[in-house]
Amino acid sequence: MDETTDIIVIGGGMVGLASALALRERGLDVVLCDPGEARARTSYGNAGVVSRGSILPMASPALWSKLPAYLRNADRALRLDYAHLPQILPYLTHFLARARESRWREAAAALLPLTSAAYAAHERLAAKAGTTDRLARTGWIKAYRTEEAFAGAALERDILERHGVAFELLDGDALREREPALVRRYARAMLLTETGSVREPGRLIEACEALFAQAGGRRVRGSVGRLAPEAGGWAIGHDGGTLRAKQVVLAAGAASGTLAKSLGYRLALAAERGYHRHYALHPDSPPLTCPVLDTGAASIIAPMGPDRVRVLSGVELNARHAAPDHSQIEAASREAAETLRLGGPLDNEPWLGSRPSTPDGMPVIGRAPRHDGLIFAFGHGHIGLSTGPITGEIVADLATGRSPSVPITPFAPQRLMGLPRLI
Repeated sequence: MDETTDIIVIGGGMVGLASALALRERGLDVVLCDPGEARARTSYGNAGVVSRGSILPMASPALWSKLPAYLRNADRALRLDYAHLPQILPYLTHFLARARESRWREAAAALLPLTSAAYAAHERLAAKAGTTDRLARTGWIKAYRTEEAFAGAALERDILERHGVAFELLDGDALREREPALVRRYARAMLLTETGSVREPGRLIEACEALFAQAGGRRVRGSVGRLAPEAGGWAIGHDGGTLRAKQVVLAAGAASGTLAKSLGYRLALAAERGYHRHYALHPDSPPLTCPVLDTGAASIIAPMGPDRVRVLSGVELNARHAAPDHSQIEAASREAAETLRLGGPLDNEPWLGSRPSTPDGMPVIGRAPRHDGLIFAFGHGHIGLSTGPITGEIVADLATGRSPSVPITPFAPQRLMGLPRLI
């Protein structure tokens, strides 16, 4: 079936949904095109952290001292599938080139306006979607098992402090007082006080889908196989027919690179795979009040309710559709069982998703340089849920000819053009 509209949004994760809602609020006729597999979206499996301090990309200067362990798959923060190495080697080359202090500081300065606007944008979205009870400024904790590990993060604290990101330093006793659910002994911790969290991010996505429908937005459930410019606009081929519009927003997460490549854009995008699993808290355990990054385990534990938590693994570099490897989430779960008093698992199988990431750790937001009416909004990596609502507002600004509310020059797609793309 053929259909015509003002603008098409490809992708139904947090970025795509927020974009579709913001565009609909501007009075545009919007069609959202997405396969409709809620659990497959990266936003579904997020830790729920919305932090002004999420300004430090994965390519940090500290990476070099850890590189030998990473290459041996001896560090839980990263698992590399060597069968996939020929495909990811070009991407890794560019990623490693970013692992310098000057580049880290540069990225932090660029990301700060975006992350600073994130929580307020979430509040606006939650008020419209009726999910304010799932959003709270809880703070979040980075916990260090040894004084040496804490000292090794000094550069991170310096950058946060220089950009005015508020945090408190806690010793082991103060941490236990702040979070009595923690039974593991930590040497030090950093509490980022300006951080909020979304409880059960998948419920927020569902509420946004309902809000979009109530606002008169239309939805096509299907995968996009063709994205082609034509006279006066665009034609989008999907499982059920063709959509036509004057403008298109490409917000398909880790799948965005394939569609962009069909138009001649070879962008450096990585599918960073990650796993999570839910566990009940022991009936005698106090509730966990905020997400905790255990730096020694390279995993996060996030509360999803008063009596359940989500355990999230480190990064796996592998083909997006490769068979799951549960070794990281199993290790993270064992560590979590020594950090909290856990009950049994609440999932039959761990969840797996792919984060759309760039070598510099910054999203791709802006107009496509060679095609009128095409807007890019992908590559958010670990901050897709956090910055999705503000990205949606920026997309609506671009589509309606307004100046974006946040500077987006550092996120221009041109910076990644010509770099090999990670499949």
